[in-house]
Amino acid sequence: MKIVRDTEACYGCRTCELVCSFHHKKVFSPELSSVRVSMNNRTGVINWSIDSSCDSCKGESRPLCVGYCIYGALREVKSK
Repeated sequence: MKIVRDTEACYGCRTCELVCSFHHKKVFSPELSSVRVSMNNRTGVINWSIDSSCDSCKGESRPLCVGYCIYGALREVKSK
């Protein structure tokens, strides 16, 4: 499975970073997250990425970033 973001629905709230760090280290710390979110303050463009440490929340019913995205901007898709 792959996690993708709907750029129109994402507001850059960074909840995905927090729940990801909690999954990995049991603390809320964006620095420990597999997800990175940043916003260009001039253009308002939100950059979002997942690094290779993402395990799609192994042991959970679905990735926490998808489940806790309050805007519904994240979803899982089958990898090709």
